[in-house]
Amino acid sequence: MYVRSFIILLMVLAISLISCSRDEYPGPAAPEPGWDLSNYPPHDNITPGPSGHIPTDLSGIQQQYEIDCIIEEWFFCPPLNAVWQFKIITDICKDQVLEVGECVEKFECDPSNASVEILECVFYGILGTQEKWCEKGVYKYSDCIPCEEEFCDGKDNDCDGEIDEDLPIQLCYNDCGDGDLICIDGVEECFGGAPEEEICDYKDNDCDGLIDEDQLNDCGLCGPLSDETCNGIDDDCDGKIDEDLVQECETVCENGLEFCHGGNWIGCTAQPGYEEVCNGFDDDCDGAIDEDLDCLCTMDMVGALFPCFEEPLVCGGGYKTCECVDEECTQLQLTPCFAQCFWQKPVPLNCDQLLGFIEPEMCNNHDDNCNQLVDEDLINACYTGPPETLYVGICLPGQVICEKGAWGNFYLSEQSGEVFIADMCLDEILPADKDACNGTDDNCDGDVDDGKEMQDTDILFIIDWSGSMSDEIQAVMTSLNMFASNYSDEEVIKWGVIIGPIPSDGDPNFTAWNQPEYLHLASDLVDFQQFMASLAALSPSLSGGSEMLYDAIYLSIHNLLPAASLPWPVSGLSWSSPSNLQLVGSYPDIDQFKINWRNDSNHVVIVFTDEEGQSYLWKNMNDPGNEVCGIPESELILTIQNAIDLSVYTFTPEGVKNASPSTWPANGCATGGWESLTQFFGKWYKLTSNAAIMYENLLEILDDTACSD
Repeated sequence: MYVRSFIILLMVLAISLISCSRDEYPGPAAPEPGWDLSNYPPHDNITPGPSGHIPTDLSGIQQQYEIDCIIEEWFFCPPLNAVWQFKIITDICKDQVLEVGECVEKFECDPSNASVEILECVFYGILGTQEKWCEKGVYKYSDCIPCEEEFCDGKDNDCDGEIDEDLPIQLCYNDCGDGDLICIDGVEECFGGAPEEEICDYKDNDCDGLIDEDQLNDCGLCGPLSDETCNGIDDDCDGKIDEDLVQECETVCENGLEFCHGGNWIGCTAQPGYEEVCNGFDDDCDGAIDEDLDCLCTMDMVGALFPCFEEPLVCGGGYKTCECVDEECTQLQLTPCFAQCFWQKPVPLNCDQLLGFIEPEMCNNHDDNCNQLVDEDLINACYTGPPETLYVGICLPGQVICEKGAWGNFYLSEQSGEVFIADMCLDEILPADKDACNGTDDNCDGDVDDGKEMQDTDILFIIDWSGSMSDEIQAVMTSLNMFASNYSDEEVIKWGVIIGPIPSDGDPNFTAWNQPEYLHLASDLVDFQQFMASLAALSPSLSGGSEMLYDAIYLSIHNLLPAASLPWPVSGLSWSSPSNLQLVGSYPDIDQFKINWRNDSNHVVIVFTDEEGQSYLWKNMNDPGNEVCGIPESELILTIQNAIDLSVYTFTPEGVKNASPSTWPANGCATGGWESLTQFFGKWYKLTSNAAIMYENLLEILDDTACSD
């Protein structure tokens, strides 16, 4: 065996010196003598070959010998490439080389070369190209493709050595309208507008075929509602015409207020001027009382003095009397009001007939105390409610002040500033129609909360902080402040707030479509003062479009039921998956996102949003291959149903109240409606830009949840 190997090595070295090539083949080596089977020993002396088999006839012996002893091997010719090879036949039983073949082109090409060559060709007289490649050592050729006009397919159609060159940009259309059709890597792609957060601008920003959906105000227009004006039209589209419209009016006597009804201003409260009559009043409002009338004058009253506090007296009190107009005294009249000394006989030399005696200031439009001020510092208590309710419960008196001889107070008018209204009792607290459950006697009947008692209650607000909420957010925040302030003294109530989406780290260059958006636990459940401080610290800037409020509800209530009952275990939740990196997250992280609900309290969640419910959470992140994105509406409902002492209330537009559940929509992984979440313990309310209406709704919520008989 060693001899065979040595012989083969010597022959390879010899052949390498010859340097075989395609143009010059080496001559065959001198063949060894052929073998003669007649020279082989008799059958019974034949030993088994390498196969261990002993043939029994002559032809069988030859065949078996060839199988066991004769081998054919191929070797590379110098310079040892995969194309040129020569054959060596060896008898391994005798360690003899029987034949050395010539160098032959074993393959047309190198099978290890995977390159493709582009060749010119002619197809029925038309210049074209074809591909040439090596397949199993044999060259293969594609069909000849005639050259043609270049088009987008990743090929050199016009045979100029360039691919998809100089293709014109064409017009295309996507969901957002016109775009540019551009060839990219052999594929035409339409580059048009991208969906954005729907805002109220009379455009289809999110490219869903609908314009300003769920963004229009109650009048079907963009922007805030118009102010109600006195025109017989429902300007603010609340179903009422010319409601709550008051403006200043005036007569010759005083200023007052008038009210709008049916498009007209009516009911001016200012005293009109009347014809002067004998009643001791200035009926025609000219500054004189019963002037030109002989109200007190009879023959018996001539010379009698009557007290007076009026012009021409400069100040103080004086007197006037009846006197005869003619010598026969057929006509009587009252004299002007003069100082007391004027009526003395004789009149003292130092008498100032226009300076009366000093009196305490009275409400009579006269300087009674002669300090050159008229009706100054005159204040009285007032109360216009049922007398038996005064100082009962919350009911307290107000006050009136004197202005130009009349009791009333000033009303702040947007049109005219401060207007004095006669008989207006300022700051009085009258009985409420209903006794709210707040620990006070609001209807002043002597029965606090009508016998109800405040219970420990945890209230969590979840507020949509996206750009589309700009029209409603002021009303939402105003109603929250009014609501919380009304119960500021109630230690049994704790308050919390979650907002979202907000930009990443307050990035001023944040845009909803290329930066992360976060759900933010702005305040866990705290007392009133801390809660109000948290509200005040919220940024007034609204932005973003990933309203992950389904996720906000789930993360906030997951600890109100056993972990084993959760359809989406918190330990396996994530905002992204390895194959789908979403631009959403939360402050704090999911594993720390927990509300400190009290065990024995009522748990209340109140949501404000103008969008359908959206979820971006992934579950089963610890089970690769089984990840799921988006909490379905049905599973969120089940979680709410199983939570302990939980009530959910939602404020949304009508359009998303009962939005159809879907998976992998344009927004998030799953979407749904809002009223369905309130079906067990809660209620749906309409989101409006009217803070007063939402405040009344919030009072109703607290009455439902925090009060018990």
